Amino acid sequence: MKNLYNAFGSFCASIVAPLANLFARIWIGLIFWRSGVIKFEDMEETVENFDPEEDGDFVISFLPDSLPPEIPAYMATFGELILPIMLFIGLGTRIGALGLLIMTIVIQYFVPGFEDHQHILWMAILLMIIGQGGSKISLDNWLLKETK
Repeated sequence: MKNLYNAFGSFCASIVAPLANLFARIWIGLIFWRSGVIKFEDMEETVENFDPEEDGDFVISFLPDSLPPEIPAYMATFGELILPIMLFIGLGTRIGALGLLIMTIVIQYFVPGFEDHQHILWMAILLMIIGQGGSKISLDNWLLKETK
């Protein structure tokens, strides 16, 4: 019985865990990618959404009102388009996940009206990815031999 349990554990560690990691990277990456595409398609509206004078939906409470809204608008759009690609291909996976975790924390705690329990799930998944890296199914593993 012990041998069967150990064999199942080895199977999970070598096959299931890397597949689950890949699935998590793609799923969470798609959430941000889709948001970035929407922002990119209408940058004028995106900038307005970050503008406190326009009562935008994405006004970040800790940023000074004197900061031009173009700066956070372009940073958020860039982050939502580049960081998911890092997760999809597993290159700089931990850095990409850390960037998205920071964005999620800002969304959850510093953008009024966007408090959502779903963000807690996103944070948990991103923390798992930061902890595991890209796993066996990633360019990180292939290029850097990140995992054993």
